[in-house]
Amino acid sequence: MLNKTNCDQERVAKFLRNELDQASTREFETHLDSCESCQSLLEDSAGEAGWWDDVREYLPQDRETLDDSTNLSLQEIISLLAPSENPQMLGRFGGYEIAGVIGQGGMSVVLKGFDESLNRFVAIKVLAPQLAVRGSARNRFAREAKAAAAVVHDNVVAIHGVSEFDGLPYLIMPYVRGESLQKLIQRTGPLTPLEIVRISHQAASGLSAAHAQGLVHRDVKPANLLLPVGIQRVLITDFGL
Repeated sequence: MLNKTNCDQERVAKFLRNELDQASTREFETHLDSCESCQSLLEDSAGEAGWWDDVREYLPQDRETLDDSTNLSLQEIISLLAPSENPQMLGRFGGYEIAGVIGQGGMSVVLKGFDESLNRFVAIKVLAPQLAVRGSARNRFAREAKAAAAVVHDNVVAIHGVSEFDGLPYLIMPYVRGESLQKLIQRTGPLTPLEIVRISHQAASGLSAAHAQGLVHRDVKPANLLLPVGIQRVLITDFGL
């Protein structure tokens, strides 16, 4: 049964101003999914008619420009790994079996690893080899990873550990089964105003938690907002490392 007390303009205004507590925010987001009245009220409160169309004029129309840059070929990535006795794996890295490559950018590559001791997949972010030889880059990677690990919030990807393998610093994160906001936009096109507000609100909540720890993300973009399968939750990742 939906809580009808959510259907009021003041509750919508508090939601937009991020003044609801975490439990009330989750309750209101669930309520929004099936309440056309509140959806309409939210859109009217968030922007006047035509405002969303004006915003779209400033968004990139060429979706190819949203792709992350890649620097290493698959063979180059495999060369960073130790041999594995499992023929279904690419190799081993830091004690983890590597099942595949999740993605990469200019500063790092993210591997899909399997933690045998806990019987679960993890995401392993490895500093790019060309940067790992620089002491300043290694120190920055470790310092900022430890700072990001201090942020504990439902909308921030947790960091489980920081270590080094064969001269390459890396950090361990949960493996998120889903897609990034960037890939969702590429797949479906422009989002609805309701989806924009929901995703933006959750991202802002996660960033607020980071700011409370004195940490600035510095690289907020659709590729760094993850959308897990099966739940309406936004997860912020990659704190400008």
